[in-house]
Amino acid sequence: MIHAAPRPTWQLRTLVLAAVVALSACGGGGGGGGVFPFVPPPSSGTAPPAVQPPPPPPPPTCAAAVPADAPLAAIPAVQGTGHLSPMADQGVTVRGVVVGDFQATGTGDTRLNGFFVQSLVPDADPLTSEGLFVYAPANATRVAVGDYVQVSGTVTEFGQTAGANAKPDSITQIAGTTDKPVAISICGSGLAIAPTPITLPVADESTLERYEGMLVEIAQPLAVSELFELGRYGQLVLSLNGRQFNPTNGNAAATHEQNLLARIVLDDGSSRQNPNPIPYLSAAGTDGTRRMGDTTQKVTGILSHNFAAYRIQPTEATSFAQANPRPATAPAVGGTLKAASLNVLNYFTTFQNGENAAGQTGQGCTLGSEAPSAGNCRGANNRAEFDRQQAKIVAAIAGLDADVIGLMEIQNTDVATDNLVAALNAKLGAGTYASVRSGSFGTDAIKVDILYKPAKVQRVGGLVFPTGTDLADYVAPSGRPPLAQRFSAVGNHGGFWFVVNHLKSKGSCPSTGDIDLGQGCFNLARTKQATALNSFVAKLKAQGEADVLMMGDFNSYLLEDPTKVLESAGNESLLKRMPANDRYTYVFGGETGALDHAYASGSLATQVAGVGVWHINADEPTALDYNTDFTTDDRYAPTPYRASDHDPVLVGLNLAADTAVTLPILGGTIPATARAGESYGVTITEALPGGSATLTSLSVDWGDGSAPTTAPGAGTVTHTYAAAGSFDVVITLTNSAGQTATRSGTVAVSKIVVVPPGPPDLFFSEYIEGSSNNKAIELYNPTAATLDLSLYTVKLYSNGASTATNTQVLSGTLAPGATLVLSNSGATTPFKPAGSIVSSVVNYNGDDALTIEKSGTVIDRIGQVGVDPGTEWKSGSVSTLDQTLRRKPTVKAGDRNPLLPFDPAEQWDSFPINTSDGLGSHTVN
Repeated sequence: MIHAAPRPTWQLRTLVLAAVVALSACGGGGGGGGVFPFVPPPSSGTAPPAVQPPPPPPPPTCAAAVPADAPLAAIPAVQGTGHLSPMADQGVTVRGVVVGDFQATGTGDTRLNGFFVQSLVPDADPLTSEGLFVYAPANATRVAVGDYVQVSGTVTEFGQTAGANAKPDSITQIAGTTDKPVAISICGSGLAIAPTPITLPVADESTLERYEGMLVEIAQPLAVSELFELGRYGQLVLSLNGRQFNPTNGNAAATHEQNLLARIVLDDGSSRQNPNPIPYLSAAGTDGTRRMGDTTQKVTGILSHNFAAYRIQPTEATSFAQANPRPATAPAVGGTLKAASLNVLNYFTTFQNGENAAGQTGQGCTLGSEAPSAGNCRGANNRAEFDRQQAKIVAAIAGLDADVIGLMEIQNTDVATDNLVAALNAKLGAGTYASVRSGSFGTDAIKVDILYKPAKVQRVGGLVFPTGTDLADYVAPSGRPPLAQRFSAVGNHGGFWFVVNHLKSKGSCPSTGDIDLGQGCFNLARTKQATALNSFVAKLKAQGEADVLMMGDFNSYLLEDPTKVLESAGNESLLKRMPANDRYTYVFGGETGALDHAYASGSLATQVAGVGVWHINADEPTALDYNTDFTTDDRYAPTPYRASDHDPVLVGLNLAADTAVTLPILGGTIPATARAGESYGVTITEALPGGSATLTSLSVDWGDGSAPTTAPGAGTVTHTYAAAGSFDVVITLTNSAGQTATRSGTVAVSKIVVVPPGPPDLFFSEYIEGSSNNKAIELYNPTAATLDLSLYTVKLYSNGASTATNTQVLSGTLAPGATLVLSNSGATTPFKPAGSIVSSVVNYNGDDALTIEKSGTVIDRIGQVGVDPGTEWKSGSVSTLDQTLRRKPTVKAGDRNPLLPFDPAEQWDSFPINTSDGLGSHTVN
């Protein structure tokens, strides 16, 4: 999900471009970034004799004086022949006809805060523009189209794109200063200037500058090719000859550069952010949309140039034809079974505000070996957004009505998948869908997953993940392994492998290495992933089933290297069976293409009845999705339209009858780390003997030479490692038919160094976690000697970090029996007693850890370093959240074991939140 940054005035406009749209887990692009340059095409042939227009009437007389510091100048002289005015920063006076009035009309309406003025009589130089923008905000003189005006002010350039390599693309304008507002005099009215015709495509990126600020008209059929900024800034992109395809999708011979020369931005003549109503939609209600491919026959307005785009600010209403209506139902693909894939656009049940769908707070999402953090969550911001997202995703999946569905961008936990299955079954009926219980795998915050209809297909054996080089080569670029499940059709036992994938995205480009060379960034990584996928699929076939269907988000267009690698192994790219102009699932930077695919092995290809793409997402405005930020004109509806940013792919299958095959199913999670002397648990999520067989045995071999542990079925099995090391853990299921299933993993067991209690020394004596920033910690000297505090350091470990996030080096001395208080900078007076020190280590929350070190050795701690407990360290009623804790008077030395589990009730007494009366003194028995 992408949310543009705020921009306060109309000049701070941005445009969704191939160069600036960045995606988190998915990417588009290819062919490099770009801007939207336009110039007229070169003339060819012999033109018929031109009909000479009648001469313009003489201009009205302007009686207003011309300021001495702003001499009279012709508009073309101000514009000059280049992108920037040769008279920049000079005072000038110009005269011309108002051809576009975009002055503010009232409080809260800035429109463009000015108007465009054009020379009544053009000069003889075709390279100079006849128009200028006059920045006239607030109480400036009101004008109307057709007025002949005299304007005095300073020439400036506004709207320049930032960046070291940015090209000059600002608009030349006349503006006032703080001390001297722009002076506007109306000399006459009722004049008309005909729009100047321009045509697409254009030849290069500079010549259109000659029309900047002028009234223009494009009288060619143009199609909507980009809608990313429609709801945010009220603008869309139009292109010649229909929607534009990415050059590597194989639809047209046009290059990326040629595409750029055949498009223009249609703006809304306003500086509004999050416009209400959103312009250019087809209707006022939630049914209103504007889809890619919709067309217009004529666009009339002022040609403006700023922030990477030539754009038209309309002076006449633009009429659209709905050339690409919404498809009410998924495409018919035939067959007795249907398989689908859908990118669910970061379906997370843990939200970015730290809450989750169960109503808990202080939650986070995992990313590899990092501690859970809300910053790793990528989906809904809060519960309200999630409910909207869920409704759309459920509507889309229900509309697909597929028997097997591969999901991409779902949170890397079964909790999110279970939530989605429950919502689907609540809509469609109990037991309609089930999941394969894939658990958490890979190192990304998202994963792929599989849903299926038990009434239509049965699982044959358990999930299969790549191993060895196949796993390493696939996971290294993205952290997202593929997932394979063998199915058989209920009825004729027709079998196939279903493999769901999500290759590395094209976004977040590096500056060196695997850069964009025409197929988007990380093409080398995706190609390596495709090679690993071929190897993985070959191993699947060796298990007795040659029919394989690979689906998912491959982040590669139809003619790119990764797709070629997959086809080279004998897999058919099924989207190539579709009409060329229907082969798309995604729109990026105004270019359309297919990132989502279906590949059938040679033996399965003959059993494919049909393939289709349900165009419910890519063609729709971003503003219609579930997000509530930047939403003032909320057009949300719980429909499948804009449920995601990718269109789902659907495949129909007529599977040949097979001999019935049943295999046991075993699922489980094997954590990768443990500590010697602590309980370590392996969770068995599924243990099904398969078919009519019964369970003979189920056990876990811990790999350390100890006897395997027998498990009764699904659940958690625990073990305590006596020593540190690396151990191979194997779960084995055996059924009455003599078949086995295994799950394996490696656990790295670390040793905990238990430090015996030392002699009395500086320790934490009070801990306050109060409301807002009312936080403080007290340190106590229990010894009979004055302590040299320069030997001591206090450290904060936030959110389960294993290295300190904040450090406070102490100084001075502390007398026997005395205390030192460290306070939060935002704490109120009661929490800052005399002599206290404001310190960043007191920026803690209830789930953080603190230590005191003496000459680099930990001598006391609060919490367990390297562990995030969720929201608090708690034992009974004693908690580090919203309480004051005071060290028990029997404690005379600190807890020197920062890696051991932390039980606050052992050494601390609890008091209500914001209790501060004990700060500054402490006693021991």
